[in-house]
Amino acid sequence: MAAKWLKKYLVMKSEVSTIFDDLDRYREFCVQYGHPFDERHLYNEKSPWGDFQRSLRGREPRNMWYVKKEKQL
Repeated sequence: MAAKWLKKYLVMKSEVSTIFDDLDRYREFCVQYGHPFDERHLYNEKSPWGDFQRSLRGREPRNMWYVKKEKQL
């Protein structure tokens, strides 16, 4: 049986589980709407995370699957 002090360190705190839950929901959003998924975008409003946050507030997010791409030279 593990020592008492070891159980204390193996428990995931609520802040950490919130971060992982947000990351999972953001990944699902990126897959659905065609945004590039990068963990560094988490909590950055000037990235696709901002689109995700606006969609949670009721605004329609940009669907990147249907956006025309510019021709590259």
